[in-house]
Formats: sequence, C-alpha cells, structure tokens
Amino acid sequence: MLNIASLFAAVGLLTVAALSQLPKSSKAQDENELRKIESETSKFEQQNDSSIMGLLADDWVYLGARVLTKSEFGANVKQNFVTHNHGPNPYTIEKKNTRVDLFRDTAVVTYTKEYRQTPDRTQFFDEDDTDVFTRSSKGWQLRLTKTCPVHVESRSN
Repeated sequence: MLNIASLFAAVGLLTVAALSQLPKSSKAQDENELRKIESETSKFEQQNDSSIMGLLADDWVYLGARVLTKSEFGANVKQNFVTHNHGPNPYTIEKKNTRVDLFRDTAVVTYTKEYRQTPDRTQFFDEDDTDVFTRSSKGWQLRLTKTCPVHVESRSN
C-alpha cells in the first residue's frame, strides 16, 4: 500500500513539474500579438486582401452602420477588390490610440481608425472601433467588431 501511495505521489509531482514547464504567454506577449494582428488587419483592409478572413472566428460579426457576418464581409472584400480594378482602396487606414485589455483568454482592443483619401489627404473621417478577441487552439481570433463614427466639432476661428 505504501508503494502505491509513493507511486501516486511521484506521478503527481512529475505531472505538476511538467505542467509548470509549459510555455505560458505573458501579458506583454499577448498585447504585442494583438497589436500586430490589428496592424495587419488595417493593411489587409486597405489592400482588399481576403487573406484576413483566417483571423476572423467563424461566428464573427461586425456591428456598425450595417451588421455583417463573416461571409458577408468576405463578399464585400472581394467586391471592393474588383471595384478598385484589382487594387487597393483609394484611402489609407491608420489606427490611433490603441488600447488592449486582457481578461485571460479574452481581449478587448479599442482604437480610433482614421480613413484618409489618397488623392486628397485633407479628406478624412474617423471611427471608434472595438474588437473582441478570444484565444483558442488556433491562437487569437476576432469574434466581434463594433464601430461608430467620431463626430468632430467644427472649430471657430
């Protein structure tokens, strides 16, 4: 009986030791990875690149002026690519004031996205965006995107 108890204790200790050796991502690593994903999604959006679809969870939803599912969004990206002669959109995209909040395997990323026309850089508009990510065996996946326009008050001289 003592040998069996010793065996279970040894197996338990080895299991704990093995689990403690598994790589754990730090908060800084997670934040850097999420910021990189956000940077890449801007490039893909500007370029009308549908390879972005792999970052979206199957049940991803976009909530903005319209509500879009992943398949509807993919169709829009392909249509924009055709509309712009198989090239990029006629504007640049910059994400500003990015904030990443981590809650274990869930992350909320907020930022202001600036769209600026390429021919006339004085023409632009901003929107406030919130992205919700979850971590799975595939890594971080975007689950929800919520956008709303930023209302700019006119300045008097």
